[in-house]
Amino acid sequence: MPHGLTEFDVHDVLNIFQCTGLNHDDMYFMKACPAQKGDYLEFFAEIDLLCALSTCPGGDLSLPMWGPDAQDPLSVCRPLGVEIYDFDAALLEGWQSPERAAYNGQHGLQIAKAEWEK
Repeated sequence: MPHGLTEFDVHDVLNIFQCTGLNHDDMYFMKACPAQKGDYLEFFAEIDLLCALSTCPGGDLSLPMWGPDAQDPLSVCRPLGVEIYDFDAALLEGWQSPERAAYNGQHGLQIAKAEWEK
């Protein structure tokens, strides 16, 4: 992987302002984004981060992308902004680095062994 990372260094996606998931039949669904102009997410990083930012090619998901009513979603794609601030080092007084997560791969997925593997 780029930047000398392994699977153990890459964490799950932080999906912001997008309504997607699986329904009761395990079928994927998408809904129009509820975010409005000016909505934002603010967080404080306690460790150095390497982040990747990506917009959904479906924009705010308010237009059908498949089927007979499919439309070009370019008109519902919105710009993203990122602001990074420095802070007073005194704010870190007493702070300790977090312990490394006990992640062991597979993102928590438990795969049952086949009968012949037991």
